[in-house]
Amino acid sequence: MGVELKGIAYPSFTKPIDFTFHSQASTLLVGKSGSGKSTLFQVIAQLSALPYSGQVLIDEIEVSKLSIIERVQTVGILFQNPNHQFTMENLFEELVFTLENIAYPIQEIESKIAEVVEKCRSQKILHRPIHQLSGGEKQKAALAVLFAMNPRVYLLDEPFASIDRKSRLEILGILKELVQAGKTIILCDHDLSDYEAYIDHMVELRDGELKEVFKIPSSETRQVFSKEVDFGSNLLHMDQMTCVLNDNPLFSIADFTFYEGISCILGDNGVGKSTLFRSILQFQKYQGKISWKNRLLKKRKSLYSEITGVVQEAEKQFIRTSLKEELQLEHLDSENNKRVKEALRLFDLDTSLDKSPYQLSGGQQKMIQLLTMLTSQATVVLLDEPFAGLDDRACDYVCEWIKEDSQKGRSFLIISHRLDPLVSIVDYWVEMTATGLKHLKEVSITRPIKSLCIGDERKVRLNG
Repeated sequence: MGVELKGIAYPSFTKPIDFTFHSQASTLLVGKSGSGKSTLFQVIAQLSALPYSGQVLIDEIEVSKLSIIERVQTVGILFQNPNHQFTMENLFEELVFTLENIAYPIQEIESKIAEVVEKCRSQKILHRPIHQLSGGEKQKAALAVLFAMNPRVYLLDEPFASIDRKSRLEILGILKELVQAGKTIILCDHDLSDYEAYIDHMVELRDGELKEVFKIPSSETRQVFSKEVDFGSNLLHMDQMTCVLNDNPLFSIADFTFYEGISCILGDNGVGKSTLFRSILQFQKYQGKISWKNRLLKKRKSLYSEITGVVQEAEKQFIRTSLKEELQLEHLDSENNKRVKEALRLFDLDTSLDKSPYQLSGGQQKMIQLLTMLTSQATVVLLDEPFAGLDDRACDYVCEWIKEDSQKGRSFLIISHRLDPLVSIVDYWVEMTATGLKHLKEVSITRPIKSLCIGDERKVRLNG
C-alpha cells in the first residue's frame, strides 16, 4: 500500500490531505519554497514539532502506534540541514551509536559499518570530526547513517543541496538499487536535473494539496564559456597559499587571481572551497598571502564592511529575534528597501516580519539570509551554496539581483553545485582541486530541458 496519508491536517495546509505514495518506488516531491514539503516529511516520520490530525499508514500499519525502534526501522528521514542529524564526534561513532540503539547484533556491527561505508563511498570521512566536514560530506555521512538503519521508507529532504554531481549520480544509483530491493524512496529537490533515469513518480505539493505530475523532466548537457581574463581588473590574489587541517594539507594555491565580476568556483566535495572562503574572510588560519586589490588582506574590523559572505547554513548567520529586525529595513537606502519589500511580497514573507527566522522553512531562511547580505554595503560578496532550498523562481530573482549589482561594480565569488541558475550571469568559471585553482575556458552543465518553476511559472525581475 505504500505511504498512505488519511485526513492529514496541519496549520500550514489549507485542507486535510488524502494521498498515497507508491510502494517500492522512487518518488520526487516538488513544490515552491515554503510550500510545506519538510513539514510533510516530519509528519510522516512522526517528528512534527506542532500538532496535526489524521493518520499516516505504512503498509497499512499506523506509524504513530509503533514503538520508537519499530518506527525508525519503518521510516527514516534525512533532514534538510544534516547538522541536525548527528550526536557523536565522527561518522564511525555515529554508526556504532545508531546500530546499538536499534539493537543490531553486536558481533555484526563492524561488518555492517564496513558494508555501509563501502556502499556510500564514505571511507575518507569515517573517522574525521563531523564538524570539520564540508556541507556535502556531512550530507553523505547523514545518508550513511540512514542506510545503516535500513528502514522500509526513506524520506530525503534536499539530499543533494551541497553535493557535487559525481556524488549525486552515485547516490541516485544507490537509491535505485534500494528501490529494486523493495524499499520506498520519497525525496524532495528543487534541482530537477538527472532524475529521468532514476525516478518512477513525481508529485507536487501546491496550496496544501498533493497531485501527481505525469511528466518527469529530462536533462540536457550544454557548454558555457568564461570571459577572456582581464588582467587589468585584479580583485583577489593568492600567493603561495596553503591550508592545513589536523596536520593534513587541505589545499595549496601557488599563484592565482580572481578578477572583478562574477566568478563561480567548482570542485568536488571536501576539496576546501568553503575553507577558502573562510580564509579570505580571515576566519581560517593559512600560510602565504592573500591580496585584495593589491593590498595585503588582514583581519580588521573595517574588512567586513568591504567583504562579506553567505555561509551554507542560513541559521548560523541570524542574530536577531524577528525577520523585521534581521532585515533592518529602516536602515536601508530607498532602493534596497524597495527591493527587500518586493522580495518579501513575491515569496509570501511580507506577513511574517514578526516571526523568528527559525520558524521559517529552509528555503525561506536562505532567502532572508541572502537579502541581508545583498543589501549590505560590501563591495565583494562570497556566496557559499546560495541556492539551497530555493525554487527556480527564487533562484532567478537572486541571480537578477547579483547581475544588476555586478554591473554597478560589485564582485561576487560563488560556490555552487547547482549551476543552472548561474549560466547567464557568470563571468569566470574556476575549478578548485587540492593542488590549486585554475580558470576554465568552458564548462559542461547538466540542466533540465524545461526548468520548471514549481508552484508559479512566472519569471520575475527586480522592481517588476
